[in-house]
Amino acid sequence: MSVIKFRPDEQFESLGPGSPPPAPVGELLSKISSHAFPSETVPQNRSGVWRCTPGRWRRQVKQAEFCYFVSGTCVFQPDEGKPVNISAGDAIYFPANTDGVWSIETECQKIFVIFDEA
Repeated sequence: MSVIKFRPDEQFESLGPGSPPPAPVGELLSKISSHAFPSETVPQNRSGVWRCTPGRWRRQVKQAEFCYFVSGTCVFQPDEGKPVNISAGDAIYFPANTDGVWSIETECQKIFVIFDEA
């Protein structure tokens, strides 16, 4: 297994224009772009960078996720629980099977790790 080193700023610069989310909510359609480095031993585990423009959509990731927001503002409304206001500098942990709606207020960039907890 190899160590992966990357510069998030360079990864963000190389991202394409993005694609619509698979489960949009409302008329303002976000564009999501990301670059992930999959694990060599557990391919569904991955880390990388993610960028999203304003809009609303349902979260689709079923695994656990840890992320650090580099820029932007958004709100995550879990199906169960209170809204979570997120801005640049915040670190967030989503347990596996966390469902809810993203409301991206200003373009967001995050660094993430998605993993199976089992």
